[in-house]
Amino acid sequence: MYKILALALATAVSAALLAEPVLSQNIVVTPDTQHREFVETVSRDLDRQLSVAARLGDAPNGEGISIVRFTRDNDGDAANVKLYRASGKRGFDRIAMKAVSRLRSLDSAPPSVDRDQMYQANIIFAENRWGADRLRQQLAAEEAARLASSPSERMVLAFGSAGKTRPTS
Repeated sequence: MYKILALALATAVSAALLAEPVLSQNIVVTPDTQHREFVETVSRDLDRQLSVAARLGDAPNGEGISIVRFTRDNDGDAANVKLYRASGKRGFDRIAMKAVSRLRSLDSAPPSVDRDQMYQANIIFAENRWGADRLRQQLAAEEAARLASSPSERMVLAFGSAGKTRPTS
């Protein structure tokens, strides 16, 4: 049996950086190649950091969604890392916070991304693909509502990654 340790959502990217075009007041906004590559690079880094943090920590059983918000410092490292939404499992939240704190790819941001940009990591923890799919749908609906809630929320840049699996012990 395999356990999906963490899936960081790939569908929750800010409106300005979505992989799919966004229709807003009859204006179609598509990301440029630099932004797409940045989101993909950081998402892969987040995936690696989640794997490392999960191996180092004691991941609880069950499932949940942890959302972490952060900025980046002058060296391109994650700064002001805060749990924005708890998963309901402290172990998951600790893994998510540790993974985000260890991100090393934020310095690859295109020049058009402000230094004070707010970032968000939406991280799904699930024990199987069915649970991951269900939580992915839930998170996609929550992200759509968040993006529609205010103009400032549309400015938050969100990251995701591919999930990693490993045998459970």
